Amino acid sequence: MPTPVRPLYENVTLIDVKLASAYYPILIDLARHKHCLTYGELVQRAKDEYPKNDIVQNAIPVSTGRRLDVVRMFTSERDMPDLTSLVISKGSGECGPGFRRNFDPVTAREAVFAFDWSDVTLDFDGFINHTEQAIKPRRTVSKGVALELMSDYNRQHRSTLPADIRERREEIIDLIMEGFTPEEAFQMVQQAI
Repeated sequence: MPTPVRPLYENVTLIDVKLASAYYPILIDLARHKHCLTYGELVQRAKDEYPKNDIVQNAIPVSTGRRLDVVRMFTSERDMPDLTSLVISKGSGECGPGFRRNFDPVTAREAVFAFDWSDVTLDFDGFINHTEQAIKPRRTVSKGVALELMSDYNRQHRSTLPADIRERREEIIDLIMEGFTPEEAFQMVQQAI
């Protein structure tokens, strides 16, 4: 098995890994049927398929890109095409800007559709166990605390933040709830813009 790329694990949370494990079999099914879904449709399909999984039930489309990064790590380590190219934005009909900055989505989808997915395992458990050990534990906070931390940071750094950061409010709150500091959350979201 190829050695994982360590820097990628730096910003991965257990929630990211658990959601990626729910999204992965859905993406395999999409690849087998040569179909794409929007971020919202992917989240809803996962909720439909995992009705008793609280983490999946609390997932929101705005933070799905980060969860898809975990799927990309998994497929990359196994020399498989990038399944995450099958998830597109409802507005643009294409992958998000973070994906497009590093990959050509059309070429990536062509590779996915040309690949034989019939013998690919749906088992994500070994990867989860390996990844969980590489993840730095974080202390989670409630939504109310996260909202307060985000507001305080925004107020203190407003002059240095991009104007469109407000559009990423829910993602910032989500990151802070998962245990990232406000500074880390704002930086991660700014890198994705």
